[in-house]
Amino acid sequence: MLIRILIPQALVDDLRGFLYNHQNVVFDIYDLNLEEKLKENYWDVVYLTEKKNVPGKFVVYSIKELELAVLYLEERQRYDDLKREFDMLYSFPELQGPVIHEFLNKLISMYKDKEKATLKYEDGMYLNEYVSYIRLKLPGVKVTFSKTKGEKIPPLRDRKEDIVFMFDKVLSSIYFKYNNIEKRIPDDEEYELLKLYNWPGNTKELVKVASEYATNGVLNIPKFKKSTFSGIDLINFTSKLVKHVEKRYISLALKKSGNRMKAAKMLNINYKTLSYKIKIYKLDKNR
Repeated sequence: MLIRILIPQALVDDLRGFLYNHQNVVFDIYDLNLEEKLKENYWDVVYLTEKKNVPGKFVVYSIKELELAVLYLEERQRYDDLKREFDMLYSFPELQGPVIHEFLNKLISMYKDKEKATLKYEDGMYLNEYVSYIRLKLPGVKVTFSKTKGEKIPPLRDRKEDIVFMFDKVLSSIYFKYNNIEKRIPDDEEYELLKLYNWPGNTKELVKVASEYATNGVLNIPKFKKSTFSGIDLINFTSKLVKHVEKRYISLALKKSGNRMKAAKMLNINYKTLSYKIKIYKLDKNR
């Protein structure tokens, strides 16, 4: 963002050194045409030689005041840029997590002296979020996308560390918007199940699963389709799935029955087994 300044022609030589030391400053001059220039609404700072009421303008009357005004506007721009960057990195579901942050830092370093950045993408990614971020950090770089060439955006199967951050961000956004629904948060086993899935539909698929979870509390992980299946640690996945199902239904039985004896009958297991599972799943701490 440029800082636009209107200065009197008589002070051009005095201000030239200062103005050229601020690369983000552009200026125009006035002489007898001040009133005409003031009608142009895009000035950030107007330097006047006599007192005058100019609504909506940052008015200064000395070189020192001009210097302070420019420094203030530069700091405000830096703050606004940092806030926009923070909002993007911690609001957009696509840009959540340490893996994608490392990728973005790499992109900024790679394309800082170039005019164009080409990113290789897969279906299911929110591409506009990458465009917004790169335009903020590198305003002069044009961003294009291709499925066959360019710097590869890591798909979810390659950024498993980010999934928890992304899932939590979607949930928090939903709970903020709909504060009347019950706030459900996945437990450790559910997060492990999310990371075991390869997410062929990338972020859009994860957003759908998170939205369903926020609505009904069920972690409906998509089935493994033949066309997208790329392998899995079956023993590990099955173990996590069993624990998830056990914990969920024991919790439901305890809530519905009100005591362990009735819950054991509902689940068709003996009291000792139920008590052991309540202990290992730490369900007794929730009661």
